[in-house]
This record gives sequence, C-alpha cells and structure tokens, in this order.
Amino acid sequence: MRIHALGLMAFGSITSIMMTIPVLSLYLSERGLPPAHVGAVIGAMSLAIVFAEVLVAPAASSRLGRRATVAIALAGSAIMLAVFPQVRSLSGFYLNRLIFGGLRGLLWPVMFAEVTEHASPERREVSFAIFWMYFGLGTLAGPAIGGVLGDRFSLMAPFFVAAVISMLTLAPVVAVRPFRDPSTGNPLATYRTLLRMSPAIPRVWALTLCNVTIFGVYTTFLPLHAASRGLSAAQIGLIFTGGAVSFILGQDLLRRLVDRISAERLLGPAFIVRGLGIAIVPFLYSFEALLIVNFATGVMGAVLPLALTTRVAAQASREQLVPAMGGFNAAADLGFFVGPVVGGLLAAFGLIWAFAVVLPVIVIALLLLRDRGGMPHQTLREQHPVHDHGGE
Repeated sequence: MRIHALGLMAFGSITSIMMTIPVLSLYLSERGLPPAHVGAVIGAMSLAIVFAEVLVAPAASSRLGRRATVAIALAGSAIMLAVFPQVRSLSGFYLNRLIFGGLRGLLWPVMFAEVTEHASPERREVSFAIFWMYFGLGTLAGPAIGGVLGDRFSLMAPFFVAAVISMLTLAPVVAVRPFRDPSTGNPLATYRTLLRMSPAIPRVWALTLCNVTIFGVYTTFLPLHAASRGLSAAQIGLIFTGGAVSFILGQDLLRRLVDRISAERLLGPAFIVRGLGIAIVPFLYSFEALLIVNFATGVMGAVLPLALTTRVAAQASREQLVPAMGGFNAAADLGFFVGPVVGGLLAAFGLIWAFAVVLPVIVIALLLLRDRGGMPHQTLREQHPVHDHGGE
C-alpha cells in the first residue's frame, strides 16, 4: 500500500501546481507583464528547482532524512502559493517564484527514490506506472478546478486553494521513510562518480529535457492562444483536463501491457506524436479542436515519463539514487525553464513562433535515440542486468 500513499502525495503535489496553470500566464498578463516577462517569471521557478534538485536535495536528504525534506518542501510551497497573489512588483514575482522553485526542488528526487526502492527491478515499471497514474490524476483535477475557480471567483483564487491542498498533502508524508541517504560531502564529486559509473544517464537526462521543453511551451502559451480565440479560463482548464485523462488512460494501458511491450519501445513515436500535436496548436481555433488534439497527444505522452524514469532507476546504484533522480528532475525542470523563456522571447514576433520551438526539439530527441543504435528495442533489464538490486 505504500506505493499508493506515495502516489497520493504525488497527486496532491501536482494538483496544487496544475491548478495555477490555466490562470498563471493570464494573471501575469493581467498585471501588465509582456510575453517575455511572462515566460521568464514562469521559467524562474524551474531554474531554482534545477539548482535545488542538483545541489540541495541530496544534502537535505542526507542531513535531515527523506521524510523531513519532503515535509519542508510541501509546507514551504504552500506558503509561497498563498503569498503569490499579494505580490505587486515585477521583482516580487521573480523572487516568489525563485523561492517556490527552491522549495519544490527538494521534493521530487526523494519521491522518485522512494518509488524506485518500493519494488524489485522486475516490478519497478509497474510501480512507476501506478505512481505516474496518480500524477496524471493530479494533472486531471488541477486544471479543471483552477479554471473553474478563475472563472467564478478571480484569477487569484486558484493560488489560495492550491496552498491549502499543498498543506493537506502533508497528511500521507509518513509513507516517506525517515531514512538518511549517505552523506555526499561534495555534491559535484558525487555527480562525477555517478557519471563515471553510469555513463548512459546523461542521455536520459537530455531526453527528459527535450520532453519537458515541449510540454513547457504548451502549458505556458496554450492559455494565451486560447484566450486570444475567446475561450474562457474554465474551457482552458478543460483542455488541460482532456490531456490529463488521456495521460491516465495511457499509463493504465502501459501498466496492463508491461509484460507484452515496454514503454521503452515507444519512445520515438511518442516524441513525434506529442511534439507535432503541440506544434500545430496555433492553427487550431476552436475549443473542440484544441481538446481533441490535446487528448490524442496525451496518450502517447504517457510513454515518455514512464520510460525515462525506469531507465534512470535501472542505471543507478542505490547509493547514487537520489543524485540520479535529482539530475533527472533537474533536466525536467530545466525544460520548464527553456520552453517558457525561449518561447516567450519568440512570442514577441507572434505566438506561432513560441510553438515552433518544439520542432527542432523533436529532431534533437530523435537524434539522441538514434545515437543509441536505433530506436530502443531492448528492455532495461536486458541492457543493464548488473544493476538489478534484488529487493532493494
């Protein structure tokens, strides 16, 4: 049952973030920020997360233990969410998001390490599928609730409710073990050791960066595109919800078919379908068209996080698990920085150019996969049997 408790924490954590997605760029735009600053403020959070995940999270889990680290991340996030609507200056927006990102950066490396150690390598993909399914439920509930709150009350309301949810997520924190990871001493030295022992991991991080850059462009600029076509905040929330429903269905399907086909085999097609689906968003003008395309790309999008997290789990030893997952999550959050910031700069010439960023990113991802000797065709256990740790 511990995997379900961890899943509930993921559900609450991602719900509190996704509630703000339909309204965040609209709120910043309403406060008078131009597209370049909208993208930069949103990206600032991810930049802080990268720093925290790489350098702070491993040290915190070593000194404070995993449970205390997660508790600090959730409680601190709640405070920053509640404070955000009170900010009135540009520098205040940047400062709030930087602190928020630094706190959130403590969360996911520990959570992914806990999921990895929940099951034997043979059942690890199933554990991650369950975890990602809860994660998907959060992406389903968050935008729908946030969009409705933004329409019926104000664009600030989702931030206050998200703060409450972040605090409530502390309830199942007992599922996280108080285990203290081995002291890293010098975090950079730890990463050098990790890369020396597991040289394939940087490629997984790069693929994760590509995946989240694509998604970061989408979450930042879809609301602006949809609003320019007359869609309400509630409709924007439902579009994100449609993608979340398909993501959950995809995870459930992958969980059921894990013994027949690995998510690893579908990485290439998943990048192509998801990327092209997002690239054509500027040419979709109706609520129905945006909903259908988002739903269709969500099913294949479910492949990407499952395959990539399972790869990292298979390639890192237990002693290096938190740093490995820290690097994985840092790559993801770097994507949430690159996508909004680069997209925001290009959006000055028109929103269509923000979405065009995904096209070269797809090419880079396919080249990274091709450089491994073609599209993946082996399971991780076949590729890396030396890292099977039994029941650890």
